Amino acid sequence: MKKVGEIIALTLAMGSLTLSAAAFAHGTEKHGKTAAAGAQMKKLHEMMPMFSVAAAGVESALEKGEMTAVEIEADRILDSIPDLKKSKPHKNVKQRKKFVEITTKLEEAVTSTVVLAKKDDLAGAKVAFKKVEETCAACHAKFRD
Repeated sequence: MKKVGEIIALTLAMGSLTLSAAAFAHGTEKHGKTAAAGAQMKKLHEMMPMFSVAAAGVESALEKGEMTAVEIEADRILDSIPDLKKSKPHKNVKQRKKFVEITTKLEEAVTSTVVLAKKDDLAGAKVAFKKVEETCAACHAKFRD
């Protein structure tokens, strides 16, 4: 249980640093002219660092074989997927259908990681999580600034 607490503390610290970097990187950009577009983009900017921190937590937990921590961190990602599906990407906005398809693949890969972690299938969870990382990279390549 102590290790789960350590992972959570490390995750929070990494998240704080990531949020600072994200705010700095996007502080002066304009993503849309409407208030709704601004609110949506703000929400997207808040989600991305959380995904990064949670993914790092999953990866660390997988390396240590801590399946409960894998579930906790992966569930953080799954909880945010519905909001991600409602978001608009930074670029290629007209390809939003493809954005939602990739987000659905992300959801499936994270869900698979959780299912395998619950079965204590470390090797399977690692393979499933590789698909999560590949899906994130594909989405960022197509839709991120």
